[in-house]
Amino acid sequence: MTNRATQAELLEQRIAENRASQEVDLVRWIFERIQVQKNDQVLELCCGTGGQTLRILSELGDSGRVYALDISREALDTLQERAGNDQRKLIPVQSGLSDISRALGQFELRRPSFDLVFCAYGLYYSKDAASTLEEALSWLKSGGRIVIVGPFGPNNRQLFDVVRASGATISDAVISSSERFMTDVVVPWSAVRFQSTKISTMVNPVRWATSERVLNYWKNTTFYSAEHQLELERRLRQHFAQHGEFVNEKWVLMVEMADARS
Repeated sequence: MTNRATQAELLEQRIAENRASQEVDLVRWIFERIQVQKNDQVLELCCGTGGQTLRILSELGDSGRVYALDISREALDTLQERAGNDQRKLIPVQSGLSDISRALGQFELRRPSFDLVFCAYGLYYSKDAASTLEEALSWLKSGGRIVIVGPFGPNNRQLFDVVRASGATISDAVISSSERFMTDVVVPWSAVRFQSTKISTMVNPVRWATSERVLNYWKNTTFYSAEHQLELERRLRQHFAQHGEFVNEKWVLMVEMADARS
C-alpha cells in the first residue's frame, strides 16, 4: 500500500481528481480554521507534492520556514518547483516517519524548534503513529501546536461499495486508515498529551460526471485491482445510466492540539 501511496505521479492524479470535482476546497477549509503566523517555524510531515505546503508558505513572512518532510524525492522535487519565489522559505527533508530526528539533525536544529507541526493525509503511513507523534511533540516549542488532518467514519463509502461489488478486496489497512485511524489513534493521543484538543469535521462530496473520472481516481489509489476493472466499468455504466453522476463523500477530521501537558 505504501509504495503506491507515495508515488508522486499517482498522488498527483488522486489530488487532481478530488480537487476538480470536490464541493469544498480542502486547503481553504483547513486554513480558515488554523492560523499560521508570519514568523512561524513549521514542520510538515508527509508533505507530498505540496497540497498544503504552498498555502503555508504563502502565509509566512521572510523569517518563517517550512521544513517539509516526505519519503519521496520525486514529490519533494515537484514541491520545490511549485514553490517558485517562496523556495527561500522551504527546506525539503527526505525522510520516512521513523527517522524524523535523524533527518532534522542534518540542519543542526535543536529541540524544541517548531511553532507548528502539521500533517494532512499521511500520518497513517507510520508504522507506529503514537511514537511518531511523540517524536513530533519533542520538537514542539512551548505554546506550539500540532495539527493532524485525515479521513474518518464513512469516508469513501460510495466508492468502496462499488469496488467491493465488482469483486475486488479492499485491505484492512486501507479501511483502517480511511475510517478509523483519526478517531482510534490521533484523538485519544491528543486528549492525553494536550490540554486543548479542537476537533473540526466536514463532509465533502466529490461529484464525478463520467465513469472515466471515477476510474482515473481508482486506478491511482492504493486499492486498485486491474483484474476487476471490467466489472467495475460495467457497474459504473449502469450507475451513470440511472443517476447521471457518481457522488463519493470524503469525510474529513482535523485535530488541532495546543497547550501540551508537562
